[in-house]
Amino acid sequence: MSDAPISQICIVDDDTDFVEFLSQYLGVRGLSATGFAAAEALLKSDDIAKFDFFILDLGLPGIDGVDLITLLRARTDAGILVISGRMGPDAFNSALSAGADMFINKPIRFDQVYNAIASVCRRMSFRVVGNSPWRLLLKRSELVAPDGATVSLTPVELKILHRLFQNPSEVVTRHQLADAAGIITSGDDRNLDSAIFRLRRKIEKEASQPSPLKTVHGLGYQVSKPVEIINS
Repeated sequence: MSDAPISQICIVDDDTDFVEFLSQYLGVRGLSATGFAAAEALLKSDDIAKFDFFILDLGLPGIDGVDLITLLRARTDAGILVISGRMGPDAFNSALSAGADMFINKPIRFDQVYNAIASVCRRMSFRVVGNSPWRLLLKRSELVAPDGATVSLTPVELKILHRLFQNPSEVVTRHQLADAAGIITSGDDRNLDSAIFRLRRKIEKEASQPSPLKTVHGLGYQVSKPVEIINS
């Protein structure tokens, strides 16, 4: 398959709160999500062709989730992610045999759903489009790229990114950044610049894309991409 973008997500689940809140979350990440409470509602809508990706529960009223996967696979090559509370190898095997691309058990965090979508899309040579930011997860000491790739951070790297992400429009001077990260400065700021260089290389290697860090010559550093800080 080509490197085609995806943006239209279909969620089929009879848990209306789950559908509503997941749709809102995906909307913030730049994806348009439409929810259906039953397989029949989706099939009657004639909207299947417009969706790039499907998120399904197995325990649906009426037509079962596994049967819905089979019906979808006869009409589309879109990605299919199963998120279900139905446990056990039989449920897993049935879903994947019917044509699902990934199976995840409930309960699940919404960021895990987005990362699962991105993972399936990478395997299918699709790309997720939207306005997804780089996210700094403070409690987990991780930087998450827009496509879901995760970079583990050292304490110093976390402090550097935390200071830069706090006000993305601000140019942070070398002195301010070194002070925030607890780096002992030298006369030419070599210690800080070396730390930034290593951090950039690490991000580019582990996330397989350019880092969001920008050098402002003669002044300091700032971020060049949309970013957000996650405290939880």
